Amino acid sequence: MERGPGDEAADRHDRLLAALYGRGDLVLLRSDGGLSELAGRTAPLRVVLVTVADDASAEQIRARIEPLVKAVRAGGPPTHFVLVGGGAAAGRAALSGAAPFVQLVRMGFHHVDAAGALARVKGPALPALDEASARLAEAGPLGPEALAGAIEEGRALAQQERAIVDRLTGSRRVTAVIVVACAALLAVSYAFGPGTHETALWRMGANSGEAVRRGEVYRLLASAFLHADAVHLFVNMLALWSFGPMLEALFGPRRYLLLYGASALGGSLASNLLDDRWSVGASGAIWGLMMAGVGVALRPHGLLPPAMIAQMRSRAWWPLAINLVYSFQPGVDLLAHLGGGVVGFALVVTVLPRGLTPVEQRARRERRERPTDAEPRPRPLLSAAAALVGAAMALSVVVALAAGRPWELAAPPALKRTAVGDTGISLDLPQAAVDAAAVEDLEGVRFYTYGRLPETTIMFQLAIFPLDGEVPPDQLDGFLEQERRTLDERRPAGAVAKGPATRVTLGGRPAVSVRNELPNGVQVVSTIVVLGDKEVVLQAYSTKDRPASWAGIEDKVAATLGSP
Repeated sequence: MERGPGDEAADRHDRLLAALYGRGDLVLLRSDGGLSELAGRTAPLRVVLVTVADDASAEQIRARIEPLVKAVRAGGPPTHFVLVGGGAAAGRAALSGAAPFVQLVRMGFHHVDAAGALARVKGPALPALDEASARLAEAGPLGPEALAGAIEEGRALAQQERAIVDRLTGSRRVTAVIVVACAALLAVSYAFGPGTHETALWRMGANSGEAVRRGEVYRLLASAFLHADAVHLFVNMLALWSFGPMLEALFGPRRYLLLYGASALGGSLASNLLDDRWSVGASGAIWGLMMAGVGVALRPHGLLPPAMIAQMRSRAWWPLAINLVYSFQPGVDLLAHLGGGVVGFALVVTVLPRGLTPVEQRARRERRERPTDAEPRPRPLLSAAAALVGAAMALSVVVALAAGRPWELAAPPALKRTAVGDTGISLDLPQAAVDAAAVEDLEGVRFYTYGRLPETTIMFQLAIFPLDGEVPPDQLDGFLEQERRTLDERRPAGAVAKGPATRVTLGGRPAVSVRNELPNGVQVVSTIVVLGDKEVVLQAYSTKDRPASWAGIEDKVAATLGSP
Protein backbone atom coordinates (compact mmCIF):
# COMPACT_ATOMS: atom_id res chain seq x y z
CA MET A 1 0.00 0.00 0.00
CA GLU A 2 1.04 3.63 -0.33
CA ARG A 3 2.79 4.76 2.85
CA GLY A 4 0.92 7.20 5.01
CA PRO A 5 2.30 9.61 7.59
CA GLY A 6 5.00 7.87 9.61
CA ASP A 7 6.58 4.63 8.39
CA GLU A 8 6.38 2.89 11.79
CA ALA A 9 2.69 3.68 12.23
CA ALA A 10 2.05 2.65 8.61
CA ASP A 11 3.80 -0.66 9.25
CA ARG A 12 1.58 -1.33 12.27
CA HIS A 13 -1.43 -0.40 10.12
CA ASP A 14 -0.38 -2.92 7.43
CA ARG A 15 0.19 -5.74 9.90
CA LEU A 16 -3.10 -5.07 11.76
CA LEU A 17 -4.93 -5.00 8.42
CA ALA A 18 -3.37 -8.35 7.43
CA ALA A 19 -4.31 -9.89 10.80
CA LEU A 20 -7.92 -8.70 10.52
CA TYR A 21 -8.31 -9.80 6.90
CA GLY A 22 -6.66 -13.12 7.62
CA ARG A 23 -9.47 -14.11 9.98
CA GLY A 24 -11.68 -14.78 6.93
CA ASP A 25 -14.84 -13.11 8.25
CA LEU A 26 -13.99 -9.62 6.89
CA VAL A 27 -13.60 -8.30 3.36
CA LEU A 28 -11.41 -5.36 2.35
CA LEU A 29 -13.20 -2.51 0.59
CA ARG A 30 -10.31 -0.05 0.25
CA SER A 31 -6.80 0.65 1.50
CA ASP A 32 -4.76 3.73 0.57
CA GLY A 33 -3.20 6.81 2.12
CA GLY A 34 -3.15 5.37 5.63
CA LEU A 35 -6.86 4.58 5.55
CA SER A 36 -8.36 1.09 5.23
CA GLU A 37 -11.99 -0.01 5.41
CA LEU A 38 -13.22 -3.54 6.04
CA ALA A 39 -16.74 -4.96 6.18
CA GLY A 40 -18.28 -8.10 7.62
CA ARG A 41 -18.55 -10.95 5.16
CA THR A 42 -21.66 -12.52 6.73
CA ALA A 43 -22.53 -10.10 9.55
CA PRO A 44 -23.20 -6.35 9.65
CA LEU A 45 -19.88 -4.76 10.61
CA ARG A 46 -17.58 -1.97 9.41
CA VAL A 47 -13.99 -1.45 10.60
CA VAL A 48 -12.06 1.69 9.65
CA LEU A 49 -8.28 1.78 10.25
CA VAL A 50 -6.84 5.30 10.32
CA THR A 51 -3.06 5.93 10.49
CA VAL A 52 -1.42 9.04 11.91
CA ALA A 53 2.20 9.82 12.81
CA ASP A 54 3.24 8.74 16.27
CA ASP A 55 3.97 12.36 17.18
CA ALA A 56 0.65 13.75 15.85
CA SER A 57 -1.18 16.13 18.17
CA ALA A 58 -4.70 15.60 19.47
CA GLU A 59 -5.95 18.40 17.16
CA GLN A 60 -4.34 16.78 14.10
CA ILE A 61 -5.77 13.39 14.98
CA ARG A 62 -9.25 14.77 15.58
CA ALA A 63 -9.16 16.65 12.27
CA ARG A 64 -8.46 13.32 10.54
CA ILE A 65 -11.05 11.25 12.43
CA GLU A 66 -14.05 13.60 12.61
CA PRO A 67 -14.87 13.72 8.83
CA LEU A 68 -14.94 9.92 8.79
CA VAL A 69 -17.28 9.82 11.79
CA LYS A 70 -19.61 12.43 10.29
CA ALA A 71 -19.79 10.44 7.04
CA VAL A 72 -21.47 7.50 8.83
CA ARG A 73 -25.04 7.11 7.58
CA ALA A 74 -28.05 6.31 9.71
CA GLY A 75 -29.15 2.71 9.49
CA GLY A 76 -25.69 1.44 8.55
CA PRO A 77 -23.84 -1.45 10.24
CA PRO A 78 -22.04 -1.08 13.59
CA THR A 79 -18.82 0.82 12.88
CA HIS A 80 -15.50 0.69 14.70
CA PHE A 81 -12.79 3.32 14.21
CA VAL A 82 -9.26 2.15 14.96
CA LEU A 83 -6.56 4.83 15.29
CA VAL A 84 -3.07 3.52 14.57
CA GLY A 85 -0.38 5.94 15.75
CA GLY A 86 -0.32 9.00 17.93
CA GLY A 87 0.63 9.14 21.57
CA ALA A 88 -1.54 7.43 24.16
CA ALA A 89 -2.83 10.67 25.69
CA ALA A 90 -3.29 12.56 22.39
CA GLY A 91 -4.92 9.59 20.62
CA ARG A 92 -7.41 8.84 23.36
CA ALA A 93 -8.30 12.51 23.85
CA ALA A 94 -8.92 12.94 20.12
CA LEU A 95 -11.05 9.79 19.86
CA SER A 96 -13.11 10.78 22.89
CA GLY A 97 -13.73 14.20 21.37
CA ALA A 98 -14.65 12.78 17.96
CA ALA A 99 -17.21 10.31 19.34
CA PRO A 100 -20.67 11.89 18.83
CA PHE A 101 -23.09 12.13 21.75
CA VAL A 102 -25.97 10.98 19.52
CA GLN A 103 -24.84 8.11 17.30
CA LEU A 104 -26.66 7.25 14.08
CA VAL A 105 -25.25 3.72 14.35
CA ARG A 106 -23.46 1.86 17.10
CA MET A 107 -19.82 3.02 17.17
CA GLY A 108 -16.62 1.88 18.84
CA PHE A 109 -13.38 3.86 19.13
CA HIS A 110 -10.02 2.10 19.63
CA HIS A 111 -6.35 3.11 19.72
CA VAL A 112 -3.20 1.18 18.80
CA ASP A 113 -0.23 3.09 20.20
CA ALA A 114 3.45 3.12 19.19
CA ALA A 115 4.12 -0.02 21.24
CA GLY A 116 1.33 -1.90 19.46
CA ALA A 117 -0.91 -1.98 22.54
CA LEU A 118 -4.66 -1.86 21.86
CA ALA A 119 -6.97 0.23 24.04
CA ARG A 120 -10.75 0.63 23.79
CA VAL A 121 -11.45 4.33 24.22
CA LYS A 122 -15.23 4.50 23.78
CA GLY A 123 -18.07 2.27 22.73
CA PRO A 124 -18.32 -1.52 22.61
CA ALA A 125 -15.39 -3.89 22.31
CA LEU A 126 -14.63 -5.74 19.07
CA PRO A 127 -13.39 -9.30 19.69
CA ALA A 128 -12.00 -9.59 16.16
CA LEU A 129 -9.82 -6.53 16.80
CA ASP A 130 -8.64 -7.92 20.13
CA GLU A 131 -7.58 -11.18 18.45
CA ALA A 132 -5.84 -9.39 15.56
CA SER A 133 -4.00 -7.07 17.94
CA ALA A 134 -2.72 -10.05 19.90
CA ARG A 135 -1.14 -11.39 16.70
CA LEU A 136 0.21 -8.02 15.59
CA ALA A 137 3.86 -8.80 16.28
CA GLU A 138 3.86 -12.01 14.26
CA ALA A 139 1.61 -10.82 11.39
CA GLY A 140 3.21 -9.78 8.14
CA PRO A 141 1.68 -7.18 5.81
CA LEU A 142 -0.22 -8.21 2.70
CA GLY A 143 1.86 -8.15 -0.47
CA PRO A 144 0.82 -5.91 -3.38
CA GLU A 145 -0.88 -8.77 -5.26
CA ALA A 146 -2.68 -10.09 -2.18
CA LEU A 147 -3.78 -6.57 -1.30
CA ALA A 148 -5.10 -5.94 -4.81
CA GLY A 149 -6.92 -9.31 -4.79
CA ALA A 150 -8.50 -8.59 -1.42
CA ILE A 151 -9.74 -5.19 -2.59
CA GLU A 152 -11.09 -6.72 -5.80
CA GLU A 153 -12.98 -9.35 -3.83
CA GLY A 154 -14.41 -6.72 -1.44
CA ARG A 155 -15.56 -4.48 -4.24
CA ALA A 156 -17.18 -7.43 -6.01
CA LEU A 157 -19.13 -8.34 -2.86
CA ALA A 158 -20.14 -4.70 -2.33
CA GLN A 159 -21.29 -4.46 -5.93
CA GLN A 160 -23.26 -7.67 -5.50
CA GLU A 161 -24.97 -6.28 -2.41
CA ARG A 162 -25.83 -3.04 -4.24
CA ALA A 163 -27.32 -5.09 -7.08
CA ILE A 164 -29.45 -7.02 -4.60
CA VAL A 165 -30.64 -3.79 -3.00
CA ASP A 166 -31.49 -2.42 -6.45
CA ARG A 167 -33.54 -5.52 -7.21
CA LEU A 168 -35.37 -5.14 -3.90
CA THR A 169 -36.38 -1.55 -4.63
CA GLY A 170 -37.47 -1.98 -8.22
CA SER A 171 -41.11 -3.00 -7.60
CA ARG A 172 -43.63 -0.72 -5.92
CA ARG A 173 -46.72 -0.77 -8.12
CA VAL A 174 -48.98 -2.45 -5.57
CA THR A 175 -47.68 -0.18 -2.82
CA ALA A 176 -48.30 2.90 -4.97
CA VAL A 177 -51.89 1.83 -5.71
CA ILE A 178 -52.58 1.39 -1.98
CA VAL A 179 -51.12 4.83 -1.18
CA VAL A 180 -53.19 6.51 -3.91
CA ALA A 181 -56.37 4.73 -2.79
CA CYS A 182 -55.89 5.77 0.85
CA ALA A 183 -55.17 9.40 -0.09
CA ALA A 184 -58.18 9.54 -2.43
CA LEU A 185 -60.55 8.16 0.21
CA LEU A 186 -59.30 10.67 2.79
CA ALA A 187 -60.11 13.45 0.32
CA VAL A 188 -63.58 11.95 -0.21
CA SER A 189 -64.22 11.83 3.54
CA TYR A 190 -63.68 15.60 3.70
CA ALA A 191 -65.68 16.38 0.57
CA PHE A 192 -69.16 16.78 2.05
CA GLY A 193 -68.73 19.99 3.97
CA PRO A 194 -67.72 21.01 7.49
CA GLY A 195 -68.76 18.80 10.37
CA THR A 196 -69.21 15.67 8.24
CA HIS A 197 -65.81 13.98 8.41
CA GLU A 198 -66.34 11.48 11.24
CA THR A 199 -69.83 10.61 10.09
CA ALA A 200 -68.54 10.19 6.54
CA LEU A 201 -65.83 7.80 7.79
CA TRP A 202 -68.50 5.68 9.43
CA ARG A 203 -70.61 5.63 6.30
CA MET A 204 -67.55 4.84 4.16
CA GLY A 205 -66.80 1.65 6.08
CA ALA A 206 -65.20 2.32 9.48
CA ASN A 207 -64.53 -0.92 11.35
CA SER A 208 -66.95 -1.88 14.12
CA GLY A 209 -67.52 -5.22 15.80
CA GLU A 210 -71.21 -4.49 16.32
CA ALA A 211 -71.73 -3.52 12.68
CA VAL A 212 -69.79 -6.52 11.38
CA ARG A 213 -71.86 -8.84 13.54
CA ARG A 214 -74.95 -7.32 11.94
CA GLY A 215 -73.61 -8.53 8.59
CA GLU A 216 -71.65 -5.47 7.39
CA VAL A 217 -68.54 -7.56 6.73
CA TYR A 218 -67.31 -5.17 4.05
CA ARG A 219 -66.06 -2.95 6.89
CA LEU A 220 -63.27 -5.42 7.70
CA LEU A 221 -61.32 -4.44 4.57
CA ALA A 222 -62.80 -1.05 3.68
CA SER A 223 -61.65 0.40 7.02
CA ALA A 224 -58.01 -0.35 6.12
CA PHE A 225 -58.18 2.34 3.41
CA LEU A 226 -59.68 5.06 5.64
CA HIS A 227 -57.81 7.47 7.90
CA ALA A 228 -58.83 9.83 10.68
CA ASP A 229 -56.94 12.86 9.32
CA ALA A 230 -54.01 13.95 7.18
CA VAL A 231 -51.44 13.27 9.92
CA HIS A 232 -52.77 9.73 10.41
CA LEU A 233 -52.56 9.16 6.66
CA PHE A 234 -49.04 10.61 6.37
CA VAL A 235 -47.61 8.49 9.20
CA ASN A 236 -49.12 5.28 7.86
CA MET A 237 -48.17 5.91 4.24
CA LEU A 238 -44.63 6.90 5.23
CA ALA A 239 -44.27 3.58 7.05
CA LEU A 240 -45.80 1.71 4.13
CA TRP A 241 -43.47 3.36 1.62
CA SER A 242 -40.45 2.70 3.84
CA PHE A 243 -40.55 -1.08 3.71
CA GLY A 244 -43.47 -2.02 1.46
CA PRO A 245 -41.53 -1.85 -1.83
CA MET A 246 -38.78 -4.12 -0.46
CA LEU A 247 -41.32 -6.77 0.55
CA GLU A 248 -43.17 -6.33 -2.74
CA ALA A 249 -39.96 -7.00 -4.65
CA LEU A 250 -38.94 -9.86 -2.35
CA PHE A 251 -42.23 -11.76 -2.50
CA GLY A 252 -43.49 -10.56 -5.87
CA PRO A 253 -46.64 -8.45 -6.37
CA ARG A 254 -49.10 -11.33 -5.99
CA ARG A 255 -47.80 -12.71 -2.68
CA TYR A 256 -47.31 -9.17 -1.41
CA LEU A 257 -50.96 -8.40 -2.16
CA LEU A 258 -51.99 -11.56 -0.29
CA LEU A 259 -49.80 -10.54 2.65
CA TYR A 260 -51.25 -7.03 2.78
CA GLY A 261 -54.88 -8.15 2.48
CA ALA A 262 -54.54 -10.94 5.05
CA SER A 263 -52.79 -8.60 7.52
CA ALA A 264 -55.50 -5.96 7.08
CA LEU A 265 -58.18 -8.59 7.70
CA GLY A 266 -56.36 -9.97 10.74
CA GLY A 267 -56.00 -6.51 12.23
CA SER A 268 -59.69 -5.68 11.70
CA LEU A 269 -60.88 -8.97 13.18
CA ALA A 270 -58.71 -8.57 16.26
CA SER A 271 -59.96 -5.02 16.70
CA ASN A 272 -63.68 -5.60 16.38
CA LEU A 273 -64.03 -9.04 17.90
CA LEU A 274 -62.29 -8.02 21.12
CA ASP A 275 -63.21 -4.34 21.27
CA ASP A 276 -66.45 -2.47 20.54
CA ARG A 277 -64.77 0.78 19.44
CA TRP A 278 -64.99 1.78 15.81
CA SER A 279 -61.72 2.43 14.04
CA VAL A 280 -60.08 3.29 10.72
CA GLY A 281 -56.56 3.03 9.33
CA ALA A 282 -54.05 0.86 7.51
CA SER A 283 -52.06 0.24 10.70
CA GLY A 284 -53.07 -3.42 11.00
CA ALA A 285 -51.88 -4.15 7.46
CA ILE A 286 -48.68 -2.13 7.98
CA TRP A 287 -47.93 -4.01 11.20
CA GLY A 288 -48.38 -7.18 9.16
CA LEU A 289 -45.70 -5.96 6.75
CA MET A 290 -43.38 -4.90 9.55
CA MET A 291 -43.68 -8.28 11.27
CA ALA A 292 -43.23 -9.96 7.89
CA GLY A 293 -39.82 -8.27 7.75
CA VAL A 294 -39.04 -9.66 11.20
CA GLY A 295 -40.17 -13.07 9.95
CA VAL A 296 -37.79 -12.88 6.98
CA ALA A 297 -34.93 -11.96 9.32
CA LEU A 298 -35.64 -14.90 11.62
CA ARG A 299 -36.55 -17.47 8.98
CA PRO A 300 -35.29 -16.29 5.57
CA HIS A 301 -36.06 -19.47 3.60
CA GLY A 302 -32.83 -18.85 1.65
CA LEU A 303 -34.29 -15.78 -0.10
CA LEU A 304 -31.48 -13.37 0.85
CA PRO A 305 -27.70 -13.67 1.34
CA PRO A 306 -26.52 -14.32 4.92
CA ALA A 307 -24.92 -10.87 5.26
CA MET A 308 -28.18 -9.13 4.40
CA ILE A 309 -30.14 -11.37 6.77
CA ALA A 310 -27.68 -10.51 9.55
CA GLN A 311 -28.23 -6.80 8.89
CA MET A 312 -32.00 -7.26 8.94
CA ARG A 313 -31.77 -9.07 12.27
CA SER A 314 -29.71 -6.29 13.79
CA ARG A 315 -32.16 -3.61 12.60
CA ALA A 316 -35.54 -5.32 13.00
CA TRP A 317 -36.08 -4.88 16.72
CA TRP A 318 -35.81 -1.13 17.20
CA PRO A 319 -38.73 -0.21 14.88
CA LEU A 320 -40.76 -3.02 16.43
CA ALA A 321 -40.07 -1.79 19.98
CA ILE A 322 -40.80 1.85 19.10
CA ASN A 323 -44.07 0.97 17.34
CA LEU A 324 -45.14 -1.30 20.17
CA VAL A 325 -44.67 1.48 22.72
CA TYR A 326 -46.57 3.88 20.44
CA SER A 327 -49.41 1.35 20.15
CA PHE A 328 -50.23 1.83 23.85
CA GLN A 329 -50.95 5.54 23.36
CA PRO A 330 -54.57 6.73 23.81
CA GLY A 331 -56.61 6.54 20.62
CA VAL A 332 -54.29 3.97 18.98
CA ASP A 333 -55.82 0.60 18.11
CA LEU A 334 -53.38 -1.81 19.79
CA LEU A 335 -55.48 -4.85 18.94
CA ALA A 336 -55.45 -4.03 15.22
CA HIS A 337 -51.66 -3.68 15.34
CA LEU A 338 -51.18 -7.00 17.11
CA GLY A 339 -53.72 -8.83 14.95
CA GLY A 340 -52.16 -7.66 11.70
CA GLY A 341 -48.65 -8.32 13.01
CA VAL A 342 -49.45 -11.89 14.05
CA VAL A 343 -50.95 -12.68 10.62
CA GLY A 344 -48.03 -11.14 8.70
CA PHE A 345 -45.40 -12.90 10.80
CA ALA A 346 -47.19 -16.26 10.64
CA LEU A 347 -47.54 -16.14 6.86
CA VAL A 348 -43.87 -15.33 6.28
CA VAL A 349 -42.43 -17.96 8.60
CA THR A 350 -44.72 -20.66 7.16
CA VAL A 351 -46.19 -20.79 3.67
CA LEU A 352 -45.78 -17.42 1.93
CA PRO A 353 -42.10 -17.72 0.82
CA ARG A 354 -42.32 -21.34 -0.36
CA GLY A 355 -41.29 -21.84 -3.97
CA LEU A 356 -39.83 -18.33 -4.44
CA THR A 357 -36.59 -17.81 -6.32
CA PRO A 358 -33.78 -16.52 -4.04
CA VAL A 359 -32.78 -12.94 -4.80
CA GLU A 360 -29.15 -13.93 -5.42
CA GLN A 361 -27.64 -17.31 -6.32
CA ARG A 362 -24.34 -18.43 -7.78
CA ALA A 363 -26.01 -19.71 -10.93
CA ARG A 364 -26.89 -16.65 -12.93
CA ARG A 365 -29.71 -18.43 -14.69
CA GLU A 366 -31.43 -18.89 -11.30
CA ARG A 367 -30.98 -15.26 -10.23
CA ARG A 368 -33.69 -12.64 -10.33
CA GLU A 369 -33.18 -9.91 -12.88
CA ARG A 370 -36.71 -8.43 -12.79
CA PRO A 371 -39.48 -8.31 -10.14
CA THR A 372 -41.44 -10.86 -12.18
CA ASP A 373 -38.61 -13.39 -11.67
CA ALA A 374 -39.75 -13.99 -8.06
CA GLU A 375 -41.80 -16.95 -9.28
CA PRO A 376 -39.77 -19.63 -11.12
CA ARG A 377 -42.84 -20.80 -13.04
CA PRO A 378 -46.47 -19.71 -13.63
CA ARG A 379 -48.78 -20.34 -10.67
CA PRO A 380 -52.46 -20.02 -11.73
CA LEU A 381 -53.81 -20.67 -8.24
CA LEU A 382 -51.60 -17.96 -6.78
CA SER A 383 -52.72 -15.53 -9.48
CA ALA A 384 -56.37 -16.40 -8.79
CA ALA A 385 -55.92 -15.94 -5.02
CA ALA A 386 -54.20 -12.56 -5.48
CA ALA A 387 -56.92 -11.44 -7.89
CA LEU A 388 -59.58 -12.51 -5.38
CA VAL A 389 -57.93 -10.57 -2.54
CA GLY A 390 -57.50 -7.47 -4.72
CA ALA A 391 -61.12 -7.68 -5.85
CA ALA A 392 -62.33 -8.16 -2.27
CA MET A 393 -60.49 -5.03 -1.09
CA ALA A 394 -61.77 -2.94 -4.00
CA LEU A 395 -65.31 -4.30 -3.68
CA SER A 396 -65.37 -3.63 0.06
CA VAL A 397 -64.76 0.06 -0.59
CA VAL A 398 -67.41 0.18 -3.33
CA VAL A 399 -70.01 -1.62 -1.18
CA ALA A 400 -69.24 0.65 1.79
CA LEU A 401 -69.85 3.74 -0.32
CA ALA A 402 -73.04 2.31 -1.83
CA ALA A 403 -74.42 1.23 1.56
CA GLY A 404 -73.39 4.34 3.50
CA ARG A 405 -74.19 6.97 0.83
CA PRO A 406 -71.91 9.59 2.44
CA TRP A 407 -72.87 12.15 -0.21
CA GLU A 408 -76.25 12.50 1.53
CA LEU A 409 -74.48 14.36 4.34
CA ALA A 410 -74.10 17.44 2.14
CA ALA A 411 -77.85 18.23 2.19
CA PRO A 412 -80.50 18.43 4.94
CA PRO A 413 -82.14 15.04 5.48
CA ALA A 414 -85.51 14.33 3.91
CA LEU A 415 -88.14 13.56 6.57
CA LYS A 416 -90.75 10.79 6.40
CA ARG A 417 -94.03 10.65 8.35
CA THR A 418 -93.75 7.73 10.74
CA ALA A 419 -96.31 6.22 13.13
CA VAL A 420 -94.95 5.38 16.60
CA GLY A 421 -96.21 1.82 17.00
CA ASP A 422 -99.90 1.70 17.96
CA THR A 423 -99.70 4.71 20.28
CA GLY A 424 -101.68 6.99 18.01
CA ILE A 425 -98.68 9.36 17.82
CA SER A 426 -96.61 10.09 14.72
CA LEU A 427 -93.79 12.40 13.68
CA ASP A 428 -91.50 13.17 10.75
CA LEU A 429 -88.11 11.38 10.87
CA PRO A 430 -85.06 10.99 8.59
CA GLN A 431 -85.38 7.87 6.43
CA ALA A 432 -82.08 6.43 7.73
CA ALA A 433 -83.41 6.66 11.31
CA VAL A 434 -86.66 4.95 10.34
CA ASP A 435 -84.70 2.10 8.75
CA ALA A 436 -82.96 1.45 12.08
CA ALA A 437 -86.07 1.38 14.32
CA ALA A 438 -86.23 -0.66 17.53
CA VAL A 439 -88.61 -1.06 20.49
CA GLU A 440 -87.53 -1.86 24.04
CA ASP A 441 -89.32 -2.17 27.39
CA LEU A 442 -87.42 -0.81 30.40
CA GLU A 443 -89.00 -0.99 33.85
CA GLY A 444 -92.47 -1.10 32.40
CA VAL A 445 -91.95 1.81 30.02
CA ARG A 446 -91.84 1.23 26.26
CA PHE A 447 -89.14 3.16 24.41
CA TYR A 448 -89.29 3.62 20.65
CA THR A 449 -85.85 4.20 19.15
CA TYR A 450 -85.17 5.42 15.60
CA GLY A 451 -81.59 5.50 14.37
CA ARG A 452 -78.25 4.10 15.52
CA LEU A 453 -75.18 6.16 16.35
CA PRO A 454 -72.83 6.91 14.75
CA GLU A 455 -74.04 5.61 11.41
CA THR A 456 -77.28 7.63 11.25
CA THR A 457 -75.70 10.79 12.71
CA ILE A 458 -78.75 11.32 14.92
CA MET A 459 -80.96 9.00 16.97
CA PHE A 460 -84.44 9.70 18.34
CA GLN A 461 -86.00 7.98 21.34
CA LEU A 462 -89.61 8.41 22.44
CA ALA A 463 -91.40 7.46 25.62
CA ILE A 464 -95.18 8.07 25.89
CA PHE A 465 -96.82 8.34 29.31
CA PRO A 466 -100.63 8.26 29.67
CA LEU A 467 -102.21 11.00 31.81
CA ASP A 468 -105.37 10.77 33.91
CA GLY A 469 -107.04 12.87 31.26
CA GLU A 470 -106.46 15.88 29.06
CA VAL A 471 -104.71 18.70 30.86
CA PRO A 472 -107.06 21.70 31.00
CA PRO A 473 -105.71 24.74 29.11
CA ASP A 474 -105.57 26.83 32.29
CA GLN A 475 -103.40 24.15 33.98
CA LEU A 476 -101.07 23.43 31.05
CA ASP A 477 -98.61 26.20 31.91
CA GLY A 478 -98.25 24.95 35.48
CA PHE A 479 -97.81 21.36 34.31
CA LEU A 480 -95.07 22.31 31.85
CA GLU A 481 -93.36 24.54 34.42
CA GLN A 482 -93.16 21.58 36.77
CA GLU A 483 -91.67 19.44 33.95
CA ARG A 484 -89.18 22.21 33.17
CA ARG A 485 -87.89 22.17 36.75
CA THR A 486 -87.67 18.39 36.63
CA LEU A 487 -85.54 18.51 33.46
CA ASP A 488 -83.22 21.02 35.08
CA GLU A 489 -82.79 18.93 38.21
CA ARG A 490 -82.54 15.46 36.65
CA ARG A 491 -79.86 15.67 34.02
CA PRO A 492 -78.09 12.50 32.80
CA ALA A 493 -75.18 11.34 34.98
CA GLY A 494 -71.97 13.16 34.06
CA ALA A 495 -73.74 15.38 31.53
CA VAL A 496 -72.62 18.93 30.89
CA ALA A 497 -75.52 21.39 30.75
CA LYS A 498 -75.60 23.40 27.54
CA GLY A 499 -78.15 25.81 29.02
CA PRO A 500 -81.17 25.78 31.33
CA ALA A 501 -84.41 24.00 30.49
CA THR A 502 -86.70 26.47 28.72
CA ARG A 503 -90.29 26.87 27.61
CA VAL A 504 -90.59 26.83 23.80
CA THR A 505 -93.27 26.65 21.14
CA LEU A 506 -92.93 23.81 18.62
CA GLY A 507 -95.44 23.27 15.83
CA GLY A 508 -97.77 25.77 17.49
CA ARG A 509 -97.77 23.81 20.79
CA PRO A 510 -96.15 24.80 24.08
CA ALA A 511 -93.29 22.52 25.06
CA VAL A 512 -90.23 22.26 27.30
CA SER A 513 -86.71 21.67 25.96
CA VAL A 514 -83.23 21.23 27.45
CA ARG A 515 -79.79 20.58 25.91
CA ASN A 516 -76.98 18.51 27.47
CA GLU A 517 -73.69 16.98 26.39
CA LEU A 518 -72.79 13.46 27.56
CA PRO A 519 -69.22 12.56 28.65
CA ASN A 520 -68.58 10.84 25.29
CA GLY A 521 -69.39 14.06 23.39
CA VAL A 522 -72.87 13.02 22.26
CA GLN A 523 -75.32 15.93 22.21
CA VAL A 524 -78.76 15.33 23.75
CA VAL A 525 -81.86 17.47 23.24
CA SER A 526 -84.81 16.46 25.45
CA THR A 527 -88.29 17.76 24.63
CA ILE A 528 -91.60 17.29 26.46
CA VAL A 529 -94.90 17.86 24.65
CA VAL A 530 -98.46 17.20 25.86
CA LEU A 531 -100.73 15.67 23.20
CA GLY A 532 -104.28 15.23 24.53
CA ASP A 533 -104.13 12.71 27.40
CA LYS A 534 -100.51 11.72 26.67
CA GLU A 535 -97.18 13.18 27.72
CA VAL A 536 -94.54 12.61 25.03
CA VAL A 537 -90.83 12.70 25.97
CA LEU A 538 -88.63 12.93 22.89
CA GLN A 539 -84.86 12.68 23.21
CA ALA A 540 -82.59 13.36 20.24
CA TYR A 541 -78.97 12.08 20.42
CA SER A 542 -76.45 13.29 17.85
CA THR A 543 -72.72 13.08 17.27
CA LYS A 544 -70.74 16.21 18.02
CA ASP A 545 -69.31 16.10 14.51
CA ARG A 546 -72.35 16.35 12.28
CA PRO A 547 -73.20 18.22 9.07
CA ALA A 548 -73.93 21.92 9.37
CA SER A 549 -76.94 21.34 7.11
CA TRP A 550 -78.52 19.25 9.89
CA ALA A 551 -78.61 22.16 12.37
CA GLY A 552 -81.88 22.43 14.27
CA ILE A 553 -83.19 19.03 13.14
CA GLU A 554 -84.14 18.13 16.73
CA ASP A 555 -86.62 21.01 16.92
CA LYS A 556 -87.89 20.34 13.39
CA VAL A 557 -88.73 16.75 14.27
CA ALA A 558 -90.27 17.70 17.65
CA ALA A 559 -92.47 20.26 15.91
CA THR A 560 -94.08 17.48 13.83
CA LEU A 561 -95.33 15.45 16.81
CA GLY A 562 -99.04 14.77 16.45
CA SER A 563 -101.59 12.27 15.22
CA PRO A 564 -100.90 10.02 12.21
